[in-house]
Amino acid sequence: MGIIQGVVDGFIMTVGITPPTPEKKRGAAIFIATGLIGTVVGVAALFALLMTRVLR
Repeated sequence: MGIIQGVVDGFIMTVGITPPTPEKKRGAAIFIATGLIGTVVGVAALFALLMTRVLR
């Protein structure tokens, strides 16, 4: 979980979110990572859909 934790920490520092307490750090990391991964997957799916429409 080192890479995910690094990405989440970078996101927290970049966006300016108040860092979570040590007790809630794992839950916050899962929540933020899920949102970031979901966004990337959604954009990739939209891109793939647009490419299939354009190349027809």
